[in-house]
Amino acid sequence: MSTTSLLEELSEFDLPLWAGLDPAARLELQSKLQRIVLPGGEVLFREGDPADVLYMLVSGALGVSVQGDHGEQRRIARIAPSETIGEMALISNAPRSATVTALRDSVLLTLARADFESLIERWPSVMLYLSKLLADRLRAATRFTPVAFTPTTFAIVPVTQGVMVSDFAQAFLAEMRRSHGAGVDLIDAMPHQEDENGLYRFEASRERVIYVAPEPSGAWTERCIRHADHVVLLARPGEPLTCEAEALTNAVSSWRRHDLVLLQKQDARRPAPAHPSLQRLPVNQHLQVREKNLPDLQRLIRTSSGRAVGLVLAGGGARGFAHLGAIRALHEHGIPIDLVGGTSIGAVIAAICAIQIGLDEARDLMMEAFVRSPPLNDYTLPLIALIRGLKVDARLIEHFGERNIEDLWLPFFCISSNLTTGTTHVHRQGTLWRALRASLAIPGLLPPVVEPEGVLVDGAMMNNLPADVMADLQRGPVLGIDVARDVAFTSSGDEEKKAPLLRRILGLPTNAPDIVNLLYRSATISSDAQTLKARAHATLVIHPPLADVPLRGWEQFEKVVDIGYRHTRERIEAGALDPFRLP
Repeated sequence: MSTTSLLEELSEFDLPLWAGLDPAARLELQSKLQRIVLPGGEVLFREGDPADVLYMLVSGALGVSVQGDHGEQRRIARIAPSETIGEMALISNAPRSATVTALRDSVLLTLARADFESLIERWPSVMLYLSKLLADRLRAATRFTPVAFTPTTFAIVPVTQGVMVSDFAQAFLAEMRRSHGAGVDLIDAMPHQEDENGLYRFEASRERVIYVAPEPSGAWTERCIRHADHVVLLARPGEPLTCEAEALTNAVSSWRRHDLVLLQKQDARRPAPAHPSLQRLPVNQHLQVREKNLPDLQRLIRTSSGRAVGLVLAGGGARGFAHLGAIRALHEHGIPIDLVGGTSIGAVIAAICAIQIGLDEARDLMMEAFVRSPPLNDYTLPLIALIRGLKVDARLIEHFGERNIEDLWLPFFCISSNLTTGTTHVHRQGTLWRALRASLAIPGLLPPVVEPEGVLVDGAMMNNLPADVMADLQRGPVLGIDVARDVAFTSSGDEEKKAPLLRRILGLPTNAPDIVNLLYRSATISSDAQTLKARAHATLVIHPPLADVPLRGWEQFEKVVDIGYRHTRERIEAGALDPFRLP
């Protein structure tokens, strides 16, 4: 591009770097600039590279990352127009301190070192802008806060046969406009007689843009994906990945999000599974949408645009029944539940929610499973655990069958503790009942679940309220319900009634909890540090008052459900849950 044409193009932009300069000085600076186009996914420079150029982002988006202690790339910032990049290394005359990657096709202006040094020497106002920018970035880097993901550009791409892309895209556009305003627009082909700048102008004049690719491959499809912050991969259940879509299996980017959306039949009662070939796609979530089902489409848009409500349910034995009452209160007041996760009994109720069982049916299921026919009474010789666990296995299989986690109506995860590695294990895929069984496996009470990943036991040992796991998805506000925070064993009356003669003969304290209660409490009390960490990641944590409910108070089912319902309703009516309401 000639200097004259570049200067004409720059007249459209008012970058902060020259905002304080007089017209003559601005023209002199602009005459030193060069224009480059960086395709999405390309690296601008790497950490440790020599610094000889200053960059200004005109359009697109850039991601800044640094190498962590274990070799991983840690995302620290997202650069939007019209910020500058690389000035720190030029000022300090040091190598690049971070790696910068184009998150989308981006246009940048470059300024050589000699011209940069002349610029700040002659016009100190430029240095004031750079100093403020550096201070802001240093503060962000030292806080180690995750980079917020707020997509403004979306790509819709088919990956199997039988997908009516245009119909889906129009419905997506209409609902996006209803929920986000009129500044949303759609583009499904490269405009005639337009170059890449035409797309940037199109984006600049709108708040959100939906790129639609009619085919799974081709130049336009590649451009759609490169321009997108969030990619929706459309598929039909049971249909294999098309040959043309194979290239998408390598479309890995830690900065761009990919969701696989399975278009289910309108009357589907249970999601049909995806074809095994789709497992090769590098996706963040599996999402289910029934044809012509407005609530499903609305949930997809919330989940895609960062407005989804993530519900996290803690473990706590019989106190977990309060989750059922809390969920009923959320439903009655129109607060959506878009993603669910939990630990122990909280994982079971989260799974019921993800399957979208009706509230009354869910109550009957939990009543039958834990109250009328308790599963935790098939005692055995305590070689591995006090209970064989066969009744628990049978009950989980009965109610959850052979469902896979990725084939539920709502995105779901649950937590177990890996005794082999000493880490938290997050179950995001695989057989649902096995994941729940691991999350429920109180050490010493129930046998552990042995998987290739290690020996798995109750997740409450390490993370009883995994709000941090939900927050890491960056899908929207996180609501936690904590039923294990209250103290236990406040009254010794009941314990003194249990085998008092045997306790005296064995010389045991008459007022101490029995072994089963001790195991329950040991497995449902996370460390204070972990609890504080989890709570810090939640937008709000509801804490129903359950101190008077024993951990094994299964017979108090109705009372506990009612406590959860009343307390959640009170918090809603007081306005505490306003951030979770639909717009």
